[in-house]
Amino acid sequence: MNPPDQLILNPILPEPVVLIIGVVALALTVLAYWRVGRGLAPWRNLVLMLFRIAGVALVILLLLQPSREEKLPPPVRDRFTMVAIDTSASMKQRDAGETTRLDAAKELLLSGDVVPRNGVVADPHLRVFAFSDDARPVTGSVLDLAADGKTTRFHKSVTTMMGTLGNGEAANALVLLTDGHDFELVNPAKTGAAARSQHVPIYGVAFGKQGNVRDVAVRIAGYQPYCYVKQKARISAMLRLVGCEYETITVQLLRQGQIVQTKRVNVEDRQEVPADFEVTEPATGQYEYEVRVPPLEGEADTANNSTINYLNVIDQQIRVLVLEGDPYWDTTFLQRSLMRNDKFDVAVLSSYGEGKIHTARKTPSDEPLTAPRTLEELGAYDVIFLGRNVDRLLGDAQVALLDQFVQDRGGTVVFCRGRAFSSDIAGDLEPVVWGAAHERVKLEPTAEGRNTAAFRGGDEDGALPELLNRHIPTDVKPLTTTLAVASGADESDAGPAIVQRRYGRGQVVSIGIEGLWRWELNAANTDVNTAFDRFWDQMILWLLAGRDFVPAKEFSFRLGSANISLGDKVYFHAAKRQPDPAIKHLPLTIYYGEAEAGRVDLARAPGDAPGRFTAEFAPERTGRYRAVATFPDGTTQESRFIVFSENLEETEVATDVVALRRLCESSGGRVIEPSELARLLKELNTERSDVPPPTRIRPVWNQVWVFYLAGLLFGLDWFLRRRWGLT
Repeated sequence: MNPPDQLILNPILPEPVVLIIGVVALALTVLAYWRVGRGLAPWRNLVLMLFRIAGVALVILLLLQPSREEKLPPPVRDRFTMVAIDTSASMKQRDAGETTRLDAAKELLLSGDVVPRNGVVADPHLRVFAFSDDARPVTGSVLDLAADGKTTRFHKSVTTMMGTLGNGEAANALVLLTDGHDFELVNPAKTGAAARSQHVPIYGVAFGKQGNVRDVAVRIAGYQPYCYVKQKARISAMLRLVGCEYETITVQLLRQGQIVQTKRVNVEDRQEVPADFEVTEPATGQYEYEVRVPPLEGEADTANNSTINYLNVIDQQIRVLVLEGDPYWDTTFLQRSLMRNDKFDVAVLSSYGEGKIHTARKTPSDEPLTAPRTLEELGAYDVIFLGRNVDRLLGDAQVALLDQFVQDRGGTVVFCRGRAFSSDIAGDLEPVVWGAAHERVKLEPTAEGRNTAAFRGGDEDGALPELLNRHIPTDVKPLTTTLAVASGADESDAGPAIVQRRYGRGQVVSIGIEGLWRWELNAANTDVNTAFDRFWDQMILWLLAGRDFVPAKEFSFRLGSANISLGDKVYFHAAKRQPDPAIKHLPLTIYYGEAEAGRVDLARAPGDAPGRFTAEFAPERTGRYRAVATFPDGTTQESRFIVFSENLEETEVATDVVALRRLCESSGGRVIEPSELARLLKELNTERSDVPPPTRIRPVWNQVWVFYLAGLLFGLDWFLRRRWGLT
């Protein structure tokens, strides 16, 4: 390193190039004056040559840019060391000698003179934190810390501690006194990299009995309040895995305590793996399903290897209204399919001429069948299908009521032939505005569509015929989901064909293809129920499974979830198909087994729509519960749920040194022995920054007099040349 007062060269061009330029320029100057100055007196020629040589030398010197290198004082940063103590519940384990892990950590700090005997940190170069679900500075005595954290989140805790660094502050290191448990499911290398980016290595001191932790925890991932008889329903669970990398896990589905399905899942290096089962029930009732993983060899805790869900199966007929203003094969075949399906009670109004309306009913009635004119009449139906030119049957006021039926009453509407009205009176009710048509297309479900039963198993042999047309969407409303796309010979031209949109409390489906009826006539169909029948059967059941109301019932009652963790609340929802402002609340009784566990009222929440009621209940112990709602018409509805306890901090208790080592080493630190802590902290607190002091280059050539001197030398050379008769 150059002394601070030493001149250095900082050339514009490489030094050899500048020197070559200088030598050439000086040589040319001497040669030029040797030739042109022969007519002058020798002393005059010598004076001119010296002025020119001095000017050229000064220019060459400027190209070399002589400068002075100055050292700047290093930035002043307040450096300290962070020590974090794990206070999660697993630190209560008495496997650190004769004491708990937390007490052993406290004693290590005291015996190593890291903190005084009163536990209050006085060293300004030391900051102490406690962490479990998050990190908190210890402002009082370390001796008062208790192992009461419900979980451990390393990534969140470490990033919180890093976030306490202010401007002008730097941490020498972060020392963790812990058993290594982490339930945040964030890769330790990611947490270590975050610390490394701030130049904070992490050192870990492990407490407790070490061992390889192996555990599988099973939890329900989705809840379907009810399904229909013979309808496919999905039981979805999530497996949380610890220490099971690249193993194959057996997952069982039990119905009423009996194994009915078994799957084998390769978990690879994932920490969470889904497990899905499809089931059907032939009769109504409430069925208990259990997803279970048999105990693994050496598993730490087997109590969390299973979870229970309840499936409510109903068989009430679904009331369907079909409105068609321009009859065509699609709606004709749809009517026939629904009429012969026992699940549906169908009513049809079809306009086939000016003022001529054809009506049809599956269930005979003495009442005339007319287009609904009130919300109450619309609310009597579960699904309303709209064909084309439906404004021949519904006026503007009725279309406005149809919008309210979906948005406020949770109704379901299907635009089964693209645009249903000859004008834009549908407004936001219509999820897609369909435009021009392309001929001969093939239907393909999207990822969202394959999650619905309507698109599963429809074309297993690839035998379904092409459809006639698909319409191009010209306007798609927000939050619209594409369930299927249609493409012609050029598959790159694929576009939306069947879409679904949540609209207020209800939902709308719009179909922009023609020719679905051809699935009915497919020669490859050998079943009594054709692909066309199965498609509409499953599509309607899927749409209704997510709504509040049960078909043919004035009141509906459901739970937010059938699996409740102890300490959480279970939420109840009830709705009346035809709202009655006179009903303020509904009584609800909760039973634990056969004993009454509590009573609450389902009440209308402030600002909620009429006819909707909610309640909540906090179970006090684990086990199976059932909730019975009583309605003003004398009917009751019952739903069951299970309450479980999941305290991984007290079940997965083996010290996880492997994860702690990955965290430390990815940050640039390491796992240390307890005996090394005091010496490490002493070294960190006395460590000086190895960052060299910054330097600054200050040019010394950019002075005004330098440029005046250069001008003077070349000016005198020019003046004397002219004066003495040289050109």
